[in-house]
Amino acid sequence: MPFFPIKSLLLIGPTGAGKTPLGGELEKRGLFGKKVHHFDFGKNLRKVAQNEIPLPERDKELIIEILKDGRLLKPEEFYLAENLLKNFLKLCNFEKEDILLFNGLPRNLYQAEKLSYSFHIEKVIYLKMDKETLYFRLKNDPAGDRKEREDDLEELLQKKLKWFYEQNLPLLDYYSTKGGPILEIEVSEGDTGLTLYQKLLSLWERE
Repeated sequence: MPFFPIKSLLLIGPTGAGKTPLGGELEKRGLFGKKVHHFDFGKNLRKVAQNEIPLPERDKELIIEILKDGRLLKPEEFYLAENLLKNFLKLCNFEKEDILLFNGLPRNLYQAEKLSYSFHIEKVIYLKMDKETLYFRLKNDPAGDRKEREDDLEELLQKKLKWFYEQNLPLLDYYSTKGGPILEIEVSEGDTGLTLYQKLLSLWERE
């Protein structure tokens, strides 16, 4: 873990909103001259399950169970997220002026408090859409990031949407009380990572 304050952004939005495609564009293009490192927590979990990230067998089995159930980490399991995050920062050679983009972590107030000891979330990017747009995007995959997603089964999607509205959305109030701006992007049916990136730049410049 770097020994300096880590400037961070947080992506929040329901499954299908385009968080991963937007994160990919930010990592590829940067943000106003700053390098962005996209920590996609869900992608890292899936990499562990596919043996692309080495972890002890006990931890790997636990992650496979979590993905299968489509649930959030329990407090006593949060060490998994911390270990994956440390590994990510080490591999990406994070430097002082870089920006860390959180996607999929934190998911609730407990996780936000745990991360607050080491990371300062400067802005929250909220990908907002109505339910009709959400279901259209889940069905048609306009951003092209949901192919072969084993966690896209209907039952798991409903669980994830329920948890998003119950546990993720309160994070907006949590971070706004700490003075962090909430950048709210209206997601349309056809938005891709690039169009979301362009919307973000336009919104950021108006701040």
